Amino acid sequence: MYSTNIKLAGVNLHVVSDMDIDITHLHQLFKYHVTTDEAATADGPSHLIEVKTVKKHTVPKDATLVWQGTYHGVGHKGHHDNQLKKYLSADGKTEYFMASEGSCIINDLTANRTICTLQVTRHWLTRTKIRATVGLVIILLVHIIMTRHRRYAIHAAAVVWRGRAVVFTGRSGMGKSTLCTDLVAQGAGFLGDDIVFLYQENDEVRVASLLFDAKLYEQGKPLKGFVDILERYGCAKIEDAPLQAFAQIVPTRKGLSTVQLVPDDNKLFDVLLTAANNIALQYDTGDWISLCTRVYESYPLYDFSFGDRALLDVNVLDDFYGKA
Repeated sequence: MYSTNIKLAGVNLHVVSDMDIDITHLHQLFKYHVTTDEAATADGPSHLIEVKTVKKHTVPKDATLVWQGTYHGVGHKGHHDNQLKKYLSADGKTEYFMASEGSCIINDLTANRTICTLQVTRHWLTRTKIRATVGLVIILLVHIIMTRHRRYAIHAAAVVWRGRAVVFTGRSGMGKSTLCTDLVAQGAGFLGDDIVFLYQENDEVRVASLLFDAKLYEQGKPLKGFVDILERYGCAKIEDAPLQAFAQIVPTRKGLSTVQLVPDDNKLFDVLLTAANNIALQYDTGDWISLCTRVYESYPLYDFSFGDRALLDVNVLDDFYGKA
């Protein structure tokens, strides 16, 4: 067996697998979150993840289909909108998530233990055996586990300024990655360009990082590539920061970028629900709604008009402090 330890938002994930390629993928994706055995047992909750190879996925006949649809997933190849079916065992103690990438995630609701089975299939032309990789379902896997520990993944980018987190939301293609990495290039801290974690701790709302390589258009290349932001700009690793504000990106591409407070107090609640990676996958819906309520009652929502990149000044982030 092969193993590694990963720490996300204060949760220690111990991963074991029957193939070293899974551990290699995890080390590539979570290179800034990999920890030692000693660090993984020092503090915070722990969760065991077992990755196994199977010939065929099985769900008990008496399990009930409770949800199906798409989820926003980003693995090492950047896939989005993956198909998913969720089943619940007859005794209510086990969940089965059947994904379209050749995987099944078996979640033990009685303990901090999750099994990810990856199926071996035979290519119909070459007859060669192909096994799914954990990288294709890693966001789903992380999402399932982290919600157990009340850390909620949201589809957003986030930077740190003056020691606090500013979170940028918007659908794919709105410029989240470009904006946050341009701000980091000018001195802001980096928490993530596509997914971050939102949670409460000691009566404070915090934003935790997911330090994957950012997906960006590089000059002279037609497709997005993956860029190590911490390495490129010499940034220090930031694990989390207290929340300062949420902003929804309004792309203008002209003139200076501007910040405008949104007067509709209820709009932030809608923004949070939209940014959540499938509310149907949240375990404690009451806790998630409570967190959303706390955010929209205590923190402002802004429109961030993303103007000409050449004119972007990191000091525009000061407006998230002066206009609250």
